[in-house]
Amino acid sequence: MKNLLKFAALGAVLVMGTTSCEQDSNNTIDQVFDGVTSGAVLRTIAIPSNELPLGSTDAVFSVEIEEQDNQGGALLESVDAYLTFADGSADEGDSSAATTEEVFIRNIPASEFSPGPFGLPRTTYTLTLTEMLAAVGLEPDAIFGGDTFTTRFALNLTDGRTFSVNNAGGIITGGFFASPFQYVTPVVCPVGEEEFLGPYQITNGVPGVLDFNVFEEGGIVELYFPEGGTSVDRAFDYVYLPDAGVGQDPVDFAMQFICNTVVIPPGQNSGLQCSSGLTIGPSPDGALGEYTTGDDSVFIIRFTDNSDSDCGEAPRAVFATLTKQ
Repeated sequence: MKNLLKFAALGAVLVMGTTSCEQDSNNTIDQVFDGVTSGAVLRTIAIPSNELPLGSTDAVFSVEIEEQDNQGGALLESVDAYLTFADGSADEGDSSAATTEEVFIRNIPASEFSPGPFGLPRTTYTLTLTEMLAAVGLEPDAIFGGDTFTTRFALNLTDGRTFSVNNAGGIITGGFFASPFQYVTPVVCPVGEEEFLGPYQITNGVPGVLDFNVFEEGGIVELYFPEGGTSVDRAFDYVYLPDAGVGQDPVDFAMQFICNTVVIPPGQNSGLQCSSGLTIGPSPDGALGEYTTGDDSVFIIRFTDNSDSDCGEAPRAVFATLTKQ
């Protein structure tokens, strides 16, 4: 009863985290052009390959990018590519949980870009796993599932300015322009195209924020490949805190199946907020979910509910079991 009363008190400020498309579009344009005289972005067109399966001799990272500026691409001078390695599997390989210093890979001059469908310069950048390992000074047996390579681009303009992830706002890197300037490529164990798809029943392990179950107890969700995901990415749609009776729309829950662990990406929107938003992310103590390679009958997810401490509530460590139907 105490938690129910507490939730009811928060109801006055708990709202659904959605706005109209028209309003979002107008706000985006206002933010991008407010006080801006000129600038530039590298827009992601396609990511043909962005995973490194263990044992693969031809694994690569590949991305097609398009440069945009207010001179129709005329400001493009070059793009610098950098690489960083992070060991996410300290108990496996022998890279000792290291995160390497960022290393310069190469400069991509404007001459390697060609006009795209709209006349703006485009190019496809490809980096092989062999090249990645050589760049950061690692042997093939030093990597394992959960490790990552991060490729960062820096866009150099003819007027001397440089744009990258460190000086581009969120509206650029993750919003309207789809220009993140950096890409994280995971080392993975292959997951079959037919695995972890279809209907699964959810059993909540512990409750989430305000002692409400994050998922409908015993509910059935449909696992699918998320658009733009890799072979290890899966997602399902669900109603967050269904027992609270707020009436919110379904949102998606994303996860990655990496070498017998289930990794939950950070910053997942629940669709509800008091102020900053109730979000879902990795488990607070670093614990990962688990599955058995070759067996998609059951798996466990471990994550943080309310990662950003919205609604005056602390984050909760949550787990749930999903069983194939």
